[in-house]
Amino acid sequence: MKTPPVSRRDILMRGLRVRCPNCGQPGLFRHWFRLRPRCLQCGFKLTRSDGFFLGAMVWNYGLTVFGVLPFILLATILGWLSVTSCIVLCIAAGFIIPCITYPFAWSLWLMSYYLTLPHELPANETELIPTDEDE
Repeated sequence: MKTPPVSRRDILMRGLRVRCPNCGQPGLFRHWFRLRPRCLQCGFKLTRSDGFFLGAMVWNYGLTVFGVLPFILLATILGWLSVTSCIVLCIAAGFIIPCITYPFAWSLWLMSYYLTLPHELPANETELIPTDEDE
């Protein structure tokens, strides 16, 4: 029996839960900082080529710069933090947040890639049915 196609909603939910975009199973990571080359369940290749990791870096940067630093800056503007504390916290966040969010950033990158190109998932590939003209 053929695997049903993976919808964009499935890809979105799998990305938010750090699961394989193809089969939905957990276990994309060997360790916190080590993405597996392939899914343990379906064998789906998780990385494509040199430079594919850059998408995860963009997500990590975005989560840090737009998700954490604005709150530190707002706290400084409101007078809850001194400027020195703000600088120290921003530098610390720049090192710590990417380490904490590394697996999630990878999952978000895989999700965003396959949301735009869902036909590249093996579960969504359609086999060409030969017609009389092909023979």
